[in-house]
Amino acid sequence: MKTLATLTILLFAAANLGYAANPLTQESREVDLISDPDKTVTVFEGMVWYNSRRPTHGLRMPAGIYVLEAEDENFLYFRSKTPLEMRLFKNGKVTDGRNLEGGVMLNKKWLSRIPAACYIDEVDSTKLMIWKLGKSFIKREGKDWEKSFK
Repeated sequence: MKTLATLTILLFAAANLGYAANPLTQESREVDLISDPDKTVTVFEGMVWYNSRRPTHGLRMPAGIYVLEAEDENFLYFRSKTPLEMRLFKNGKVTDGRNLEGGVMLNKKWLSRIPAACYIDEVDSTKLMIWKLGKSFIKREGKDWEKSFK
């Protein structure tokens, strides 16, 4: 019983610290299209994320300047000029891949369950969150990426 309580506390803590245990998602989000070329996210070199230690999925955020294009109640959306790269793996080998128009979304709140994510376009003013980024992404700010605003 004590082990179950400890596990429950650990899972709750991980969820509230933004740990993306399963980063894959498909969440439609209605956004307001906005433009502010002074608000950007710069990825210095491509960043690669995998869904597990033995990955079945991988996502590459290309290097470049991502420009603010939309917002909703919780997130700011920054578009990459170069498509995101989604790859599928089996037994350590790429079996399929897609290049997807989209970018990175940053949570407006400092503490949140999902501090950042990657998105693609859906229809009109709807974005589709496809990959949750945990605190490990946020901790890389200043090393692998930066934002032009506070």
